[in-house]
Amino acid sequence: MRNGALIIFLKDMRESLRNRRTLLRMLILPGLLLPFGGHYLLTYTDRHREDLNKVVLEYAVSGEQNLPDLVKLYESDSNFRRVNVPEEQFPEAVKTKRIRFALVIPKDAGTALKAGESVSVQFIYHQADPGELAVKDRGTAPLEAYSVKQRNWRLVFLGLADEGKRASLLEPVTYAVVNTASDRERLGFGIGGSVAYLFMVFALMGASFAAIDLVAGEKEKGTLEILVMLPTPRWQIVLGKYLVVFAFGLVYATLSALSISALLTYEISSATAVRNVITQIGPSEIFMLWTTLLPVTAFFSAVVLTVSVYARSYREASSLVSFASVAGMMLSTVVFVPGINLTWAWSVVPISNLGLMIRELIRGRLTDYLVVMPIFATTLAVGVALILVSTALFRREAIIYRE
Repeated sequence: MRNGALIIFLKDMRESLRNRRTLLRMLILPGLLLPFGGHYLLTYTDRHREDLNKVVLEYAVSGEQNLPDLVKLYESDSNFRRVNVPEEQFPEAVKTKRIRFALVIPKDAGTALKAGESVSVQFIYHQADPGELAVKDRGTAPLEAYSVKQRNWRLVFLGLADEGKRASLLEPVTYAVVNTASDRERLGFGIGGSVAYLFMVFALMGASFAAIDLVAGEKEKGTLEILVMLPTPRWQIVLGKYLVVFAFGLVYATLSALSISALLTYEISSATAVRNVITQIGPSEIFMLWTTLLPVTAFFSAVVLTVSVYARSYREASSLVSFASVAGMMLSTVVFVPGINLTWAWSVVPISNLGLMIRELIRGRLTDYLVVMPIFATTLAVGVALILVSTALFRREAIIYRE
């Protein structure tokens, strides 16, 4: 039968578009959950950070009589409120957030300061996550101010009242750090790695939704047996289904990429450096970024189609796709590893090469376009091999009719 692949493609595309479950999964996540969920998450994070910077911090002090001037600094600050807690209960109190931090002033602190010696005040707090770092920064600010005040008094006593002389004594050698890397190169490593990883996830998810329904789902409904009885070569059936999987995966990945771009532009770009990186990405590079979705989607479409052809049921296909996802995501995590760049060696490693290409494109460091050739060649070779495997599985009656 001529144009058998096209007929299969149009049939499966029409059935997939009628499938509400597939359409909901294809549209809700990238169209609603990503933008609105990302907005809520970022808003909550900013609000939590602002609350930690504004909230009054409860604290406790042990050894107040040893450095009364230091304790007065905390008492005079409206951002702190003192709570009476025994010293032996300090660790438990900060863990339960009864207090946010505690100060333990040693007994000989006053005598040591008068003698020109250093004093170590113990600052106790509980930071189980990065968001609690503000407690440390705010809680140690009076300590640092008190230390600077004591240091200045000592310098005046030594006859160094001039600030310039103090600076030359404290820092006899200064240095200026000049980083020749642009903001796009530095921040692009993290942004590019995250975008590359998300591109992989979205392409795999979109292709999986369609592939499992088209093959494993048809096995359960019994329509696949009818399809293979038609006078259409098996490779055309596989090719038609592959094109549907690829189309749905590309649409899903594109919609998700648009949602991520909106988040980067309107939410995360409030930071000046990040905004500068985003504005440096021109229209031609944006188009190239979209074109990278083509090999990514093509590769994962071939993977999930092969898995779906082999699986005997919808549930087994979902399990096998999950296993393939773990393997694929492990290879894509190289985009976060410092020191790994897009070299000729990495350009032939499937999945990793695509992720590194996307990352380097966002960083503006993809200047050697010859290295792209083995990336596309490797992806094409693996994809064709997987399609051939799918065709071979399709020709086996034991695979098609097994239960």
